[in-house]
This record gives sequence, C-alpha cells and structure tokens, in this order.
Amino acid sequence: MRWRVALVAFFLVPGLWGATNLVSALTASTEVVCPGENVGEDGEEHPGPMRPGDAECAVLDGSVAVGTRTYEQQRQVQSLERRRDARNGTLLLAYGAAGSLLSWRATRPTPGRD
Repeated sequence: MRWRVALVAFFLVPGLWGATNLVSALTASTEVVCPGENVGEDGEEHPGPMRPGDAECAVLDGSVAVGTRTYEQQRQVQSLERRRDARNGTLLLAYGAAGSLLSWRATRPTPGRD
C-alpha cells in the first residue's frame, strides 16, 4: 500500500505545480511592468508600471543593464511569458492527472476469484 501512495504522489506533485502555474498565468496582471529602470517620455526615470509612450525600459541582470525595450516590446514579452506559463501549467496538470489516475487504477487490489 505504501508504494502505491508514493507512486501516486510522484504524479501529484507535478500536477499541483502545473495547477499553480496555470492559475498564476490566468490571474496575472495585464499591467506592463519594467524589470529594471523605466525611462519616461521626458528622459527621466520614474517608478511604477510603464505607460504608452515611455521611451525605454532598461532590462537589468542584477545591477548590470543587458538591454532595453520599448513599451510594446515589454508588453509582448510579458504576454509571451503568461502564455508560456499557461501552456506549461496545462501540460504539467494533464501529466499529473493522467499519471495519478493510471497509477491508482493499475495498483489497486484485484478482487479475489472464487
């Protein structure tokens, strides 16, 4: 019985991870947020989400700038990340559900034959 529970748990963990990813992707804000320094139309940095017309967003890796993006580019990057999270969450959830169901059915005790 113990190995049966362990086998099902082996599939439930990725399934729960997938459900978390899927919910996170579906409830993510559509606000465009710069992951670094946000430069406005006036050339000055400003806090908060990006707005249409902002000059650029400096993408940082730690404290080092690795590139810049416009408002549209950052919006597309965030949209792509949400779609990727939703796809990965759906695949993991399906894998976990199918694997759990199949392992539970395959390891259930068979009724005794008379």
